[in-house]
Amino acid sequence: MRVGVIGAVGTTKLTLEKLVEHGFNVVGVLGHEPKNRLRVSGIQDLRRIAENHHIEYRAYQRINDEELIDWMQAKEPEIIFAVGFSQLLKRVWLDLAPKGCVGFHPTQLPEGRGRAPIAWLLLEKRNGAASFFRMGEGADDGPIFVQEPFLVSDEDDTESLVPKVQQAISKALDRWLPELKAGHFEPIEQNHELATEYGKRDPADGQINWYESANKIDRLIKASCRPHPSAFSSIEGNIIKIWKSKVLNSLKIKGVAGRVLQVTDLGLIVQCGDGHILIEEYSSKDQVLLKVGDTLENHLYQSRKEFNQLILKS
Repeated sequence: MRVGVIGAVGTTKLTLEKLVEHGFNVVGVLGHEPKNRLRVSGIQDLRRIAENHHIEYRAYQRINDEELIDWMQAKEPEIIFAVGFSQLLKRVWLDLAPKGCVGFHPTQLPEGRGRAPIAWLLLEKRNGAASFFRMGEGADDGPIFVQEPFLVSDEDDTESLVPKVQQAISKALDRWLPELKAGHFEPIEQNHELATEYGKRDPADGQINWYESANKIDRLIKASCRPHPSAFSSIEGNIIKIWKSKVLNSLKIKGVAGRVLQVTDLGLIVQCGDGHILIEEYSSKDQVLLKVGDTLENHLYQSRKEFNQLILKS
């Protein structure tokens, strides 16, 4: 079966490798190469992978450019896997291959359609699934080929969730690709009455409000860590990126929200609106060293667009 692949990140890489492993004829790969790579979390070098497997490759910035559509159409794919990128495909893409386009989403569809699913799963501590579906004109609403669930624990963050998602993708594709290769093509319609949807998140959404509970702040930090731009606070104009944290229970110490109460070998103990967190890892552009008595603040800004750029560069 002739297959085209479109994408940008780790899920694209793994899907491409699985297609090759299962003996599909991948006729072309379109890899996203944005001007600002910092804007794409977890971006992968798909060019190198395609070249290693002697597959034709072309870079793109805007997937709906007519020349890209013509390039893929000339490859005559029977099906296209469009996995791991955020641009919306025009209708012409959905109709280009006889079997259409296969999309991927890491939630238990129909729950959690939409943007930034990994961050939202972690914020809500909700279990996910590697879901492959036939793409339509709506967001993640097409009939499902295969789903493989994975668990999200209290301790999980973006970094620890990546291997769970990858394992679920591998299991899902190992189960479904042999059926697809044998000609079985029977996706199951989603129950649209059960659908929920997540909205866009950007770097500025990682700002910590220290008056919130320790549990909520900890979930924000876990949802915003690498490869995302981080949760953050500030002190005297310096942005502090917070990468790792843990909720501390039953401490017999109390202070002002956002204040560093203790510095230990394990990290910094910081007062929250309700409870405490242990900051296990943080960084700043100017290598600020936080000490007892420092108060982390909410950073006020005028232009959200400029602030997003500031976070990415810090």
